[in-house]
Amino acid sequence: MTEFQQLLEEYAQLAVYIDSKEAELSDIKKARDNAKAAVLAMMSSIGITSGKSTAGHAVVLVNTVSAKVQDAEAFFNFVFESGDDSFLQKRVNNDAVKAYVDEHEGECPPGIVMDTVNSLRFTKAKK
Repeated sequence: MTEFQQLLEEYAQLAVYIDSKEAELSDIKKARDNAKAAVLAMMSSIGITSGKSTAGHAVVLVNTVSAKVQDAEAFFNFVFESGDDSFLQKRVNNDAVKAYVDEHEGECPPGIVMDTVNSLRFTKAKK
């Protein structure tokens, strides 16, 4: 067995072990999630935003706001007409940059730096 095969075998054994432990925790996680939902419902019904248990666990209600573009044309017309660019974020579309780089012999668009990170995806062999 080569060193590579030994490392791959070690990874596979660890993955199987972790998967078995995750399966054992599945029911416990479901119970935790049900308790969390019950706490949220109770906090909502009694009108509180935070609390603390006698064991020292604290809970705080966190409101997360998200917005998405439903009509891009209407939205961009609004931004351009109002001149208020605070509605926009400064980030680039990775897929568009990759397509540009592929079409332009490895050259990035002006002002853009592209990094590529390699990672591994392990899959369990089918029997």
